[in-house]
Amino acid sequence: MAVVTLQNIVKHYESGGAPAVDDVSFTVEDGEFMVLLGPSGCGKSTTLRMVAGLESITSGRLAIDHQLMNAVPAKNRDIAMVFQSYALYPHMSVRDNLGFGLKRRHTNRRLVRQRVEEVAASIGLTAYLDRKPHALSGGQRQRVALGRAIVRDPKVFLFDEPLSNLDAALRVSTRAELVRLHRELSATMIYVTHDQVEAMTMGDRVCIMEHGRVAQIGTPMEVYLNPANAFVAAFLGNPPMNLMPATADGGAVLLGGRRVAAVAAEGDVLFGIRPEDLTPTDDARAAVISGRVASLEPLGAETLIHVDRGDSTVIVRGPRVPSARLDEPIHLRADPGMIRLFDAATGEAIRLPEEAMT
Repeated sequence: MAVVTLQNIVKHYESGGAPAVDDVSFTVEDGEFMVLLGPSGCGKSTTLRMVAGLESITSGRLAIDHQLMNAVPAKNRDIAMVFQSYALYPHMSVRDNLGFGLKRRHTNRRLVRQRVEEVAASIGLTAYLDRKPHALSGGQRQRVALGRAIVRDPKVFLFDEPLSNLDAALRVSTRAELVRLHRELSATMIYVTHDQVEAMTMGDRVCIMEHGRVAQIGTPMEVYLNPANAFVAAFLGNPPMNLMPATADGGAVLLGGRRVAAVAAEGDVLFGIRPEDLTPTDDARAAVISGRVASLEPLGAETLIHVDRGDSTVIVRGPRVPSARLDEPIHLRADPGMIRLFDAATGEAIRLPEEAMT
């Protein structure tokens, strides 16, 4: 497979304005599954298209296996791309769609047939080889698009939101299929999505992007547990991390007048805690947050408790049948080890001492 290296990649469009991609640098190791994650317009798909050779690079260096690729045409990069729209040939059968790339390379017909049948069997398409795309479900079409990439055995697989057109159940099963294929192929894969569940469940590492720049790179649990800034904290998680205005004064963090943590900082900060790290308590003196139960959101396996604390709303991940009742007061204890602080002006994370909670 291959190592993909991006160094200070920039993409400007002729229309001017801010760059679509601004000084992006990261390395995807051989056999790694890297996910580019972020909201619409953050530059993740543009970055992927520059790796594919479908977009020109304004400045910076792109290398695959240490070979400079900036000026290399897409067809010569030995990559395979799977699009959101499937991009299948409607007049061709599944068999011909799968083998099209090999035929264009003038591969021996017997080898094409053998390779197509092997890949079709691996992704459950053997029974559909003679069908046309219009006779397939959305999930089956996506598997054909995936199989067409696998057949070629490229150095790098690129995925541009390939599951967006599938329903919820198919997304879950196809995610599992992609993870299995990655493990079996030991392939280098770069996967673009705005869906954090896909990123958390599929990626070896996640590159979170904001406004064309890299906000943070790390394993899924690293970026979830230790967000580099308030944007990452608020973007990851469903529900996301609770962020509340607080003040750092004299080495203490004051939240709603309560001393809730110790920190070597001064001024306005954001106090962050994830919904699963808050627990209702009957002891008001031990509480970090107090408020009123504004709403209850039953989800079957759990119930989300929305707490109105005046200047903000806090979400608590509660049990299936919570003891909390609408419009009643509620006091919440926070897991000391899971408190996160961010500079209110810059959004950057503030390092907390190990014994931060008081």
